Amino acid sequence: MDEKNIHLYYACCPYCKNVLVQSQNGMDGYIKCSKCDNYIHIIVRNGTVTVKTKS
Repeated sequence: MDEKNIHLYYACCPYCKNVLVQSQNGMDGYIKCSKCDNYIHIIVRNGTVTVKTKS
């Protein structure tokens, strides 16, 4: 795939708005925010970024 055609999406912490990750479609994982120490569940699927608190 040509690098110019890669779409990257950004996910931010819902608490402190810190940028957590830059990712392509297909991501589904947890990240600990380096600013506020909350664990965040991030899903990037079909061009949509979903950010939830870890339950």
